[in-house]
Amino acid sequence: MSDVFNEVDEELRRDKAHELFTRYRPFIIVVTLAIVLGVSGYKGWQWNTTQQKADAAERYTAASRLLATGDYAGAEKALESFKDGASKGYRGLTLMQLASIKAQAGKTAEAAALYTQAADEFSDPLYKDISQLRAVMVVADQLSLADMDAKLALLTGPGRPFRFTARELLAAKAFEEGNLSRAREDYNYLSFALDAPTGARNRASQALALLGPEPQAVTGQEREENKEATQ
Repeated sequence: MSDVFNEVDEELRRDKAHELFTRYRPFIIVVTLAIVLGVSGYKGWQWNTTQQKADAAERYTAASRLLATGDYAGAEKALESFKDGASKGYRGLTLMQLASIKAQAGKTAEAAALYTQAADEFSDPLYKDISQLRAVMVVADQLSLADMDAKLALLTGPGRPFRFTARELLAAKAFEEGNLSRAREDYNYLSFALDAPTGARNRASQALALLGPEPQAVTGQEREENKEATQ
């Protein structure tokens, strides 16, 4: 008798399952299709993104190759065509390449502007700082020490990747303008900075040797003694 009841229960369960499936079948089909379409769409987006990155890399490399072979006109044309639709990172690199072309052509003001634009495209401090540094370097002979201080102040801060190069530029400009006290200060900083590149420390030491020791302050009494000695 128990077998009969079991068979009846099994039949009821089967009927109930069939009824539930029939009732919810449209919903199940919609959900299944959504999952399939979602996965397909994501895979398609991945493929498209990968393809776009590959195309961008190929176009950027082709333009850079023209630059490397000395075809500046061709490189500039290719880079200009590429930069407007490029992603932020590639756009920054492209602007740096265009700035390099302008600098080699002697158009330093245009080069500085392009390097500044490139810095705005980068989130990585390494690329951002080197763009800002080059923006100053290409017009360094046209800037005053005060101008360079304003433009390089952030780059000389602790932990900044090009702080020693920026400090060396400022020291050289101070030396050029005859601000020897400031030049000594910056060169002393570089010569004693253990984490500074060896080349920067050596150049700082050589500059300090040329500058000589800091002149001693002359007191009022010494001025009077010197005046009497010359009378």
